[in-house]
Amino acid sequence: MTLNEDIYRRIRGDILAGRLHPGDKLSPADFRERFGVSLGVVREALTKLAEQKLVSARSGQGFSVVTLSPEELGDLTLVRVDLETRALRLAVERGDLSWESEVVSTHHRLARTPIREADDPERTSEEWAAAHAAFHEALIGACQVPLLLDFCHTLRAATELYRRWSGPAAAKLSAKRDVGAEHFAIMEAAVARDADLAADLLAEHYRRTEQVLLAGGFTQPEPPRAPSEGRE
Repeated sequence: MTLNEDIYRRIRGDILAGRLHPGDKLSPADFRERFGVSLGVVREALTKLAEQKLVSARSGQGFSVVTLSPEELGDLTLVRVDLETRALRLAVERGDLSWESEVVSTHHRLARTPIREADDPERTSEEWAAAHAAFHEALIGACQVPLLLDFCHTLRAATELYRRWSGPAAAKLSAKRDVGAEHFAIMEAAVARDADLAADLLAEHYRRTEQVLLAGGFTQPEPPRAPSEGRE
């Protein structure tokens, strides 16, 4: 892993883990001091995060973690459904036995990983989040269109921010939903090479997630905190 990639991953991890909040100002100088790297490396990482819709970059205002809105979540879901169902159809058509094995194995790991932190039932566990991302990436991994996969990855990261910052009500609504059954049905349809069913199930899966997040709301701190506040 290159230095640039490492810094990008560390800042991204801070955003998705909630150590940086929606609306927080991101000071390149603070990150330079914290990580012991050049401003160029930090700015490259923040620019990449802006391309992935996790960071906002505005002329004269610098960088900040994106803010959340119901309208943007709706747009993200609309585009994600269109692109990922297309990618899944191609993967079902083009995937080989190795692809099937990857889909099944990532689903198995996801199904065996607790969705919530043991000491905080309202927070998604990091292990489940990683397993969840791996499963959805495996589903479309055989589409053989790198540009389409890049777009899907960007949309997934942006949507994950909404999931991480969903309010307690969303966690309660999610508990009434059988997400495991949804994942299992998508996996079965994909490995059975039923592209239409798999795409329909995936689309419904994402729309249900949107409904839960909108119904539960999502939190944003007031006022935004500086990146270095509360850090070691």
